[in-house]
Amino acid sequence: MARKCYVYIDGVAIDKEDHDALDKARGRSSATVLPDLPDFVSPIDGKTYSGRAGLRSHNDRHNVVLADDLKGLPPKTTQQEFRATERQVAERRRHLAEIYNHYQGN
Repeated sequence: MARKCYVYIDGVAIDKEDHDALDKARGRSSATVLPDLPDFVSPIDGKTYSGRAGLRSHNDRHNVVLADDLKGLPPKTTQQEFRATERQVAERRRHLAEIYNHYQGN
């Protein structure tokens, strides 16, 4: 008589060789095989690319990503806050002083 080994999950004995039952008890699903992507025409260069490898090479070549890859990221602001450097502030003050002194002299 062969010996069997069991794993207890939440008080339930499951045969260690029954991988489907173990995955189900652990809340896992089995591996899913996805078909390759269909061919598509690039809106950027008009060439036809096929499959996932074609999509990756297209994205690398044109430095783009799929919109689905951006889900969950915070939106990019359209206006950036401008902060002048100390040098820029000093140049503006000097320029305004020149304008002021020019009109004070007239």
